[in-house]
Amino acid sequence: MKSIMVYGTVQAVGFRPFVYRIAVENKVTGYVRNRGEYVEIIIDGAPQNVKDFIDDLDQKKPPLAKIDRLDISEKSSDENFKPGVFYIKESKGGSSGSASIIPPDICVCDDCQRELFQKTDRRFLYPFINCTNCGPRFTIIKKTPYDREMTTMGQFKLCPDCLKEYKDVLDRRYHAEPVACPVCGPHYSLFDRSRKKLGNPIETAAKLFENGKIIAIKGLGGYHIGCDALNEEAVSALRRRLGRPYQPFAILGRDIKSIEKVCHVSNDEKKDLISHERPIVVLEKKDSKTFEKAAPGLHNVGIMLPYSPLHFLLFNYTTLDFFVMTSANMPGDPMITRNSSAFDSLDVDYFLCHNLKIYNRCDDSVIRDGKFIRRSRGFVPQGIGIPHDKKVLAFGAELNNAFTLTKEKKAFISQHIGNTTHLDTLQFFEDAIEKLLTLLNMKMGEIELFVSDLHPQYETTKLAEKYSIETGIPLIKIQHHISHARAVLTENKLDEGVAIVCDGTGYGLDGKSWGGEVFHVKENDEERIGHLKEYPLLGGDKAAKEPLRVLVSILKDEDLSDYSSSYKYGSQGIDALKKLTMDEKIFSTSCGRLLDMFSVMLSSCSERTYEGEPAMKLESLAWNGKYLDMPIEIEDNIIQIEEFAKKIFDLRKKERKNDLAKTVHVSLANAFSDIAIEEAKKDHLTIAFSGGVAYNKIFSDAIKKRVELSGLKYVEHKLIPCGDGGVSFGQSLFAYKNI
Repeated sequence: MKSIMVYGTVQAVGFRPFVYRIAVENKVTGYVRNRGEYVEIIIDGAPQNVKDFIDDLDQKKPPLAKIDRLDISEKSSDENFKPGVFYIKESKGGSSGSASIIPPDICVCDDCQRELFQKTDRRFLYPFINCTNCGPRFTIIKKTPYDREMTTMGQFKLCPDCLKEYKDVLDRRYHAEPVACPVCGPHYSLFDRSRKKLGNPIETAAKLFENGKIIAIKGLGGYHIGCDALNEEAVSALRRRLGRPYQPFAILGRDIKSIEKVCHVSNDEKKDLISHERPIVVLEKKDSKTFEKAAPGLHNVGIMLPYSPLHFLLFNYTTLDFFVMTSANMPGDPMITRNSSAFDSLDVDYFLCHNLKIYNRCDDSVIRDGKFIRRSRGFVPQGIGIPHDKKVLAFGAELNNAFTLTKEKKAFISQHIGNTTHLDTLQFFEDAIEKLLTLLNMKMGEIELFVSDLHPQYETTKLAEKYSIETGIPLIKIQHHISHARAVLTENKLDEGVAIVCDGTGYGLDGKSWGGEVFHVKENDEERIGHLKEYPLLGGDKAAKEPLRVLVSILKDEDLSDYSSSYKYGSQGIDALKKLTMDEKIFSTSCGRLLDMFSVMLSSCSERTYEGEPAMKLESLAWNGKYLDMPIEIEDNIIQIEEFAKKIFDLRKKERKNDLAKTVHVSLANAFSDIAIEEAKKDHLTIAFSGGVAYNKIFSDAIKKRVELSGLKYVEHKLIPCGDGGVSFGQSLFAYKNI
């Protein structure tokens, strides 16, 4: 008799019925059950049959299952063993140990899609159709083991037909915990602004979209707001109501053919679009004027395919091919999950609500060029392999936050949290920590180390300090860009390498604002070997919202009257800024702020209305530009930006602005690359690129090209976000040398 403990993603994926089937096929007896932190299997049989069973466990496992480890041992007897049969035993929670991770929410599968539109099926047109291969998981689970009563579906008692499927080990819905039907499950309702209930909620909502109406929609992880994406009046009205004049909206497309008509879609992008994770994928527009109201001034747009039954049903009732489907919350705030909150706070025409509680709110994931901008729905709470087995809580950055918990050589990055300077987001942050600890069968007292950013004013740093004082758990603080550097190298399984890190800002080891850095990262050390030359950051953080401040600080001796009409304080404001440069005490090496400055200089963006806007519009300006050979001088590994900025400024009326924008990207990328290459060639090291600027395809492609032409290897992020959403992962890696 053998005892087999299976660790990994083995709950909520149809694993127990799979084990039952291969046990019957291989003629072994015993039982299988969930133990919360793992799946337990007790088997007995002929030695060859047992061997074949164990081989099948890995080779034939369900498509969504992932086995991290099998612990196999001999067992002399078992009180639950029943000779001559194999059965599925009732779940039992185990002691705190290795976590059997619940899979993320999963796109509706092909079988359920077929049944959704099959008139003879009892779930015909039912918006909560699901099975063991698809549907909500992370957003509904409270704790393990993954049984119905442990999810928010527990409030819905199964009808006889659903119960029969649920108990049939050979049925696709055997122990599919969210299983439901129109008789016994959750349902949608449609309300107008006065909260009057309307009939045929989904069909009516689709027709209202056709009539230009704006609708709040409760999805799997929270509320979205939608409208016809090609109805310019509707999109403009949505912008006015949300107070987002230019921020790009996410688009929901009918199918891949519709998307390919309006966007360039590579093979890799297509794979991302149609994957069962169904992220938003940022695609290049075929015509810059397409979705101009939804993604103004940009050459690209974020689009996703339907992932819930509701999405397929909405398209079923309309001829429209594209909906705006943007998060209903304000930028940086948590997603809205309660119907009452939606009614009280959203300025929309109608509300399409359901009565299933969302336990874990979860934003859509966003990918560009294979890199995560946001890692959330479809990917959380999957773990990522790391070199240490310590239990660490890393608090992450302040903006675009996600935290990380580590356990048994895996890092579990949370869903997107947001801007922790907002009180609601900070409360969500703490709540999400408690919930992820529960899912991992961990307690706060088991944590061996807290890690935070070095910045003393980050809310996440303050919270880490508070937790450390209250619990007695030690806290270490890691410099922001060093966290980025360590993250990208470790993700690529490298102990040593040279990392270029470019972003908006981060508190430096010298107390100044960093953001354009090159590090030599060793197994137990990190050395800053190069950076942008420091420049005054007029007003500190104000320069992020008014990038003209950086232009004035670098070109204070130039005639900047051309920009007075676009600056809200006019020529007097520019003159006042020039005077401030004499006394400015805040200096920065930020590459992000520098790109913002060039965006102002080349008139692609005069003021930031949403995070990343100036640099994004500069990239769009540069998209079809031609590189003008203008290398930037480097002295002692410090990139000299002033003369280069003056050259671009002097040429702004002589050369095409898109060529100058392209030159800015490539020249800066080449300068960083050259510093990294010189260092890496000493020991033939790999060069990596991280930070928010790594989302910029022109910039990252230029670094990749330069590095590979030098004969060195280049790596970048694929598993975690390049930006601040990946900082906590990097922080968590410092445990191995601090515990």
